[in-house]
Amino acid sequence: MGESPELEDFLSPVTGSLVYFIVTMGTGVIFRVLNKQYSPAWCQQYIADFSATLEMCAYFFENNFIMKHYGAIWLFIAVVVQCLVANRTYFGASENPVKSFYDLCTNKISTKTAITKILVQTLAGATSYYFARMVWALDLVEDHRERYLETVCDTDLSVALTVGLTIELGATLIDTWLGLQTLVPQSFIDEVLKCSNGAFMIVMGMHLTGMYFNPAMAFGHMFGCRGTSAWEHFIVYWIGPFIGCYMALVFDNKLHIDVTKSKMDTEKKEK
Repeated sequence: MGESPELEDFLSPVTGSLVYFIVTMGTGVIFRVLNKQYSPAWCQQYIADFSATLEMCAYFFENNFIMKHYGAIWLFIAVVVQCLVANRTYFGASENPVKSFYDLCTNKISTKTAITKILVQTLAGATSYYFARMVWALDLVEDHRERYLETVCDTDLSVALTVGLTIELGATLIDTWLGLQTLVPQSFIDEVLKCSNGAFMIVMGMHLTGMYFNPAMAFGHMFGCRGTSAWEHFIVYWIGPFIGCYMALVFDNKLHIDVTKSKMDTEKKEK
């Protein structure tokens, strides 16, 4: 009688995901603290942006497993928590080239600085895959082993080019415009509402385009994957978000919401 093969001793999916997120978050925070303490002043913003972008892009490799095992509600919760944590640990760094483009359009940074930041963030997006592979190499769960052993990838773009362009453009427009508004006087509730909006769009659109509305993340996750050519990738995941960001600025000039100012104006009138 042959002996039955022993089962692999993997962690549960939720434990594996928690370990992944803690390692990713901890690495990012330590990297940014060391950068602030020891890096030359002229390059600190670029290193901080690299770290923030790598961290956020790495999160979303694991988010696919959350969707697979626990569904849309838990993915929504995970993204909201990641957003809230990022807002408190990025120390002003940016994880999205759209933010660099926004700062350029509003004359907050020079063209040279914007291009440098976008290139650094794009490099970080690509590097996030190799960071994720290092964590997958720990062989915590079966999903990690499968991803680590993969040699090819498939595109997340499951709709027509024009539809994908519209989705990524629209998501960026909504996310950017909403970020410029003050919806409620309580800052934390305002923050949660904005994070929830982004999480909702990701959950609803993940099966259509991946719902990145972050060019660096899309580049790191699926540039070169089967099913989408390089020019299609750049049209959907780069041109779309940049146009969406510019449109958000235009719309903000037409419709800007700031409930705190309305309240202050009312109080002044009463006096």
